[in-house]
Amino acid sequence: MKILSKHYVLFRRTRQDGSCFYRAFMFSYMEILRQMQDKQAEVTRLMECLEMSKGRFSCLVWHKADFSIDPEEYFSSVVSELNEVLNVIAAGCTSEWLYQRSLQESFSGRNEFYKQSIPKNLNVLQFCWKAVRSLDAEATTTQMRALTYALGIPLRVEVVDKSSTDRGVLVKHLDFFHESDLEKGPLRLTPSYLSSSTAPIPLKQGSYDADLLSSDGTPMLALLCRHGHCDILYRK
Repeated sequence: MKILSKHYVLFRRTRQDGSCFYRAFMFSYMEILRQMQDKQAEVTRLMECLEMSKGRFSCLVWHKADFSIDPEEYFSSVVSELNEVLNVIAAGCTSEWLYQRSLQESFSGRNEFYKQSIPKNLNVLQFCWKAVRSLDAEATTTQMRALTYALGIPLRVEVVDKSSTDRGVLVKHLDFFHESDLEKGPLRLTPSYLSSSTAPIPLKQGSYDADLLSSDGTPMLALLCRHGHCDILYRK
């Protein structure tokens, strides 16, 4: 935590279950949205992303019992009831996690770029049923990448790596950006804090709302990943 304390003031723990990434992602995004000066512009952008996803949803088979209410209706009400949503998320309602998982599946299943990340012994449908739809399935970089791209929300994941015992504890940056060029991929990995510093990667002007990025061009939404579990990080 000493390494992280140079860049973050505190972190918020999340419930340790398979949906910890989705819970942390949405809770942190809602907190950032609530503090934005121009909330409506970001709301409009997000609603456009969700509108585009409706066509993909028609290709997925979900049981109505999986959602307490219609998923599109739920997300349409999110922005108008921020305080209520924060409380719902804290209480652990499953509808929003299922919706995020279905967004991942609808997007990753239709892009060759993500199919490359699926184990060779599984096809796309098998992978989604096993690693996306199951509520106890933890998110990997493949799922994180798909959700970030689907919603257009930049994300930084700080991954704690204790495997290199000779070098001590390493913290690696995983930066996810929504890019139009899938050949490059929306995932960027930069050196850990313990290695030499690297200049921020420049982003296309106007690609994101300024409130979604910090002054150095890195994502405001930051999560801490330890042994597959995700908590929320707060920048200094």
